Amino acid sequence: MIPRRYVIGCAVLLLAACGHSAADNAADQLENAAEQSDPAAASVLDNAAESIRDREPVSAGAEAQNALQAAGNAQAQTPTGNQQARPRQHP
Repeated sequence: MIPRRYVIGCAVLLLAACGHSAADNAADQLENAAEQSDPAAASVLDNAAESIRDREPVSAGAEAQNALQAAGNAQAQTPTGNQQARPRQHP
């Protein structure tokens, strides 16, 4: 039989290893999307990512979804001749 303390300790270490909160994950995904977007959409996504990181809302996933919708609307309002994705930057 495995000692209960061992199981609890492993669970705590596993959770600590994850390191990112839901807000951080949502912000990371928005930043990744911004890197592949035109400037108008990228601006919306970058601002939303920063806002989510600063506030760490409980509904980070819903806010990220709203940001994606707003970015799509911003991109749709951009004249078609000016749409150009930003080059991907690798750290």
